[in-house]
Amino acid sequence: MTDPYPRDLVGYGQTPPDPQWPGGARLAVQFVINYEEGGENSILHGDPASEAFLSEIVGAAPLLGVRHMNMESLYEYGSRAGWWRLHRLFTQRGIPVTVFGVAMALARNPEAVAAMKAANWEIASHGYRWIDYQYVDIETERAHIHKAIELHTQVTGSRPLGFYQGRTSPNTRRLVVEAGGFLYDADSYADDLPYWVREADQRHLVVPYTLDVNDMRFATPQGFNSGDQFFCYLRDTFD
Repeated sequence: MTDPYPRDLVGYGQTPPDPQWPGGARLAVQFVINYEEGGENSILHGDPASEAFLSEIVGAAPLLGVRHMNMESLYEYGSRAGWWRLHRLFTQRGIPVTVFGVAMALARNPEAVAAMKAANWEIASHGYRWIDYQYVDIETERAHIHKAIELHTQVTGSRPLGFYQGRTSPNTRRLVVEAGGFLYDADSYADDLPYWVREADQRHLVVPYTLDVNDMRFATPQGFNSGDQFFCYLRDTFD
């Protein structure tokens, strides 16, 4: 007897549940800020090469065995200036935010963490490192998830309840469930609504993320070239 097909291509189908959002709202929007600067690939972090993902350097390639000073400074802009611009934008409007924080990155900017806590924002775990775990062996990934929980708790003062690895392996969700203590993970793009899965013989909540209405598309082909384009795309998603 063959094993059942492991993917769910049906989901809620024609009968999605009524989520009953507070106040009779038609939809709920989760604003997420990914805090990754200081956790990316770098020989300073023990990696073999520099970062090459999602930068303003078109066609960037990893540089083996050396520091990529321009790439490093692009990431530093995020923690030094970009973060604070977003913090002001959301706090001035009283909009709650979930921060997906890479533990190594959070540890390198206590002032940013203090601002997240002062704003009463959720700080979910974005893993220990901001790297691709697709080909990372299971024991290393398991160790990184536990390190992420430990360092996140040390830096923020509380254990993370949400988890988003981003560049996952086939083992990520099982390792997250095995680690215990998480209310949800966001490592899915499969639906508009949260949904439940069975993982490691447990019922586990998935709150899907999006790569569609995501500002990373300013740095990818078929992406956005202006703020107006991004705004219109976001508006059209709701309308």
